[in-house]
Amino acid sequence: MAKRKDIQQKKQHEAIDNKKSRGKKQGKLTKATKISLSVLAVMLLVIIAGTVFFFQRYGKEVTAAIDAGEEHAAKIQESDFKQHYPTTILDANGQVIKELKTQERDYMTYKKMDPLVSEALVAIEDRRFYEHHGVDTQGLLTVAVNAATGRGIRGASTITQQLVKNIYLTPEVSISRKIEEMVMAQALEKRFSKHQILEYYLNNVYFGHGAYGINAAAKVYFGKSINDTTLLEKATLVGITNNPGIFDPTDNKKNALKRAKLILKQMSTQGYITKEQYDQAIKDDFTAKVHQNALNNQLDNNEVALAVDSAAKVLMGQQDFRFQYQFDSKEEEDRYNEEYKTAYNKVYQRILSGGYQITTNINPSLHDQLQGIVSNVMNTWQDRGDNNFYTKQAAMTVIDNQTGDVVASIGGRGEEGNHYNRAFLSFRQPGSAIKPLVSYAPAYERGLLETSTISDDRPNNTYPNNVYNASKGTLSLRNALAISSNVVAYKLASENRDELKEPIYQPLAQMQFTGLDVTDDNPIIAVGGMTYGATTQEMASGIATLVNQGNYRTPLNVQTIKRKDNGQEIFNQNDLAQQKVYSDDAAYLTIDTMKAVHQDPGGTAAGLTLDHNKYWAVKTGTTDEAKDLWTVGATPYYTVAVWIGDDTPQPQDNAIVGQATKDIFKQTMDLLNNGKEDKDFQMPSSVQNVNGQLITRSSQTKEVLAARKNALQAATTDIDTLAKQKANELTTAKLDTPMVSEASTFSNQLISDRIDTLSRFEIIITDTQDNWQTFDQYAQQVLALIQQVEPSGGSLSDQYNNVYRNKEAEYTHAKAEQNSALNHVSDQIQDAKDQSKDLDKQIETLKKQLEEAD
Repeated sequence: MAKRKDIQQKKQHEAIDNKKSRGKKQGKLTKATKISLSVLAVMLLVIIAGTVFFFQRYGKEVTAAIDAGEEHAAKIQESDFKQHYPTTILDANGQVIKELKTQERDYMTYKKMDPLVSEALVAIEDRRFYEHHGVDTQGLLTVAVNAATGRGIRGASTITQQLVKNIYLTPEVSISRKIEEMVMAQALEKRFSKHQILEYYLNNVYFGHGAYGINAAAKVYFGKSINDTTLLEKATLVGITNNPGIFDPTDNKKNALKRAKLILKQMSTQGYITKEQYDQAIKDDFTAKVHQNALNNQLDNNEVALAVDSAAKVLMGQQDFRFQYQFDSKEEEDRYNEEYKTAYNKVYQRILSGGYQITTNINPSLHDQLQGIVSNVMNTWQDRGDNNFYTKQAAMTVIDNQTGDVVASIGGRGEEGNHYNRAFLSFRQPGSAIKPLVSYAPAYERGLLETSTISDDRPNNTYPNNVYNASKGTLSLRNALAISSNVVAYKLASENRDELKEPIYQPLAQMQFTGLDVTDDNPIIAVGGMTYGATTQEMASGIATLVNQGNYRTPLNVQTIKRKDNGQEIFNQNDLAQQKVYSDDAAYLTIDTMKAVHQDPGGTAAGLTLDHNKYWAVKTGTTDEAKDLWTVGATPYYTVAVWIGDDTPQPQDNAIVGQATKDIFKQTMDLLNNGKEDKDFQMPSSVQNVNGQLITRSSQTKEVLAARKNALQAATTDIDTLAKQKANELTTAKLDTPMVSEASTFSNQLISDRIDTLSRFEIIITDTQDNWQTFDQYAQQVLALIQQVEPSGGSLSDQYNNVYRNKEAEYTHAKAEQNSALNHVSDQIQDAKDQSKDLDKQIETLKKQLEEAD
């Protein structure tokens, strides 16, 4: 008893001592408190300065994004999330050839779904989901501070924001996209209940392996409905939404299990499950595997597969996805590819989920005939691999040159179960078939002619060998393409880059070749040495661009797309704009040069004839060890690109397999052109036949510009003398040669175009950039050209002066605005510093008061 009493007295004394100690601590600021108050003051200053910076830098973007968000929000409909109509694919005759209705089968309402599913989602993704109205204000502050401190546009998104991003927006990371997302999320919360939003999210999010919606995912991974899964399996499925690759329960079970247990922990902490439920769940295990037959998404028709792919890209464009085909770095390329994959999968799922009517130009009868040609020619090779598919495969794309439509997409030999469409999915090295697009057409752009000559001697070992392993000396461009000289193609590609001041693959990027890599700006691609390669669809669209006088048309087999819920037509192929890639004359000269490939006795397609056409162009292609063999070509009516090779590249018998590509090409062209008028490709007005030689406007312009360049180099100080001299030269040229007169007029147009470029030059004035000097240097170059043509002034001089004065005024105004803005920001930062000083003084005063009280 005495001992217990002593212990009680000791505790009482300790309590009194602790109370006194607390009293002393309250009377004097501790060091920890001082640090905390100082940190608070610094944070206040950072937030004030960050907010000022944020709105100063992003103010205009924020305003535009808010407007865009409100505009998109007004169009939100319930059918955007829940489709009641299957997607139908119609052929050219309006007959249904495929119905897609994934969501109709697997969609599960909130009321029918086990509450634990949505509770798991809220616990891990948005614990304040039931408190906010679409945007978590803490998240908004995080975005602003991250932007101000240079850490990117980052910040936690609510479930509602994620739903908006999944359905309506591309994965682009920018302040404007983030603001737009927030505006739409708030609008969504006004339209729908929290339970509806959870329902829409869980039925539309991607879970990997083609599964969209959690019920579909449960069937894919566990072979049962979501309501029949265990608590651990539910948590595992919810965890996948964060990153389907990292948390894939089949390929990355360790990661998936770790995240599932984290979700269970959050559910227990937040009161969604009991301790007993939690303890049992973390003891459980799961076995996940991909059940291939869980989803009926198999597109077993090559033409339908292309139609869905085309429709997906159309919808991506309508969501403002920025398609990109060339990159400045590998990091940029990888980042884009990831964004593309995410955006593509999202819209692809929307199509599979239902709600669209896609009208195509698919002709099932024609497809069967063309598939028959490919299959019959390939019957020579019967070897099959472990998957029981033919080892040697073929692919072909046919484009209608009048419309630009893909009329046939033959993705393989047609054996049962092999649904992979190599025509638009398989990238293969194009070999010499790429030469017209990257070597010859750009060379004709810069003024060369078919009769222009070049040596096929290898200057050093960096140049590729010719296929004939020798040098034939000086060749005309027409003959060089006919015999497929690798050295000439390599030289032309290198010269094109130097003179045109653009990447060698620039025209390919303009024609949306999707396999381009940053390393492909290399003359070796002129002989097919690409990093990834090209598809038959891309090769066909490239040659079709030449036939279409240099105008590129996106290759699609889709005519219209309509929403089924309201009948609105959201796409019409006739509304697609064409893009100018090559000049009219360069495109025509290239097609004409390709005729030599079968007309010249030494051409690589000599002996190949078509039954119904006299006027046609062709190019063959063979890669190292003949692993890939091509024949691509066109009549005025159709373009055809054929490839043969093994799915896993292997050396081929060049003679036999190469002949097979020509046989498929010939039989296809004979079938398509039968009964059509035998006419030549349309010659543009910029090309003239002078004494049997095709002369182009580009070649005449080249001569005029070369003469001017030489004159400029010869001139030293007397610009007036030079101007008079050039004026006399031009006058004489106009009197003596009509063609040169036309070229001179064309040159004036070029100068007018440069003045127009000046007028569209964007003056950029920021705290770190001022591009006036760049503008002024270019303007002086344009002025020098004008003075040659108009030494005494004229319309070009007047245009130039107006543009220069306007840009000068624009620069002065922008500079003044920038200075004013900087002064304003400086004042606000100074105010923030003053407020911080006042806070420091208040802290010091409080400190003294507390010390005096002590």
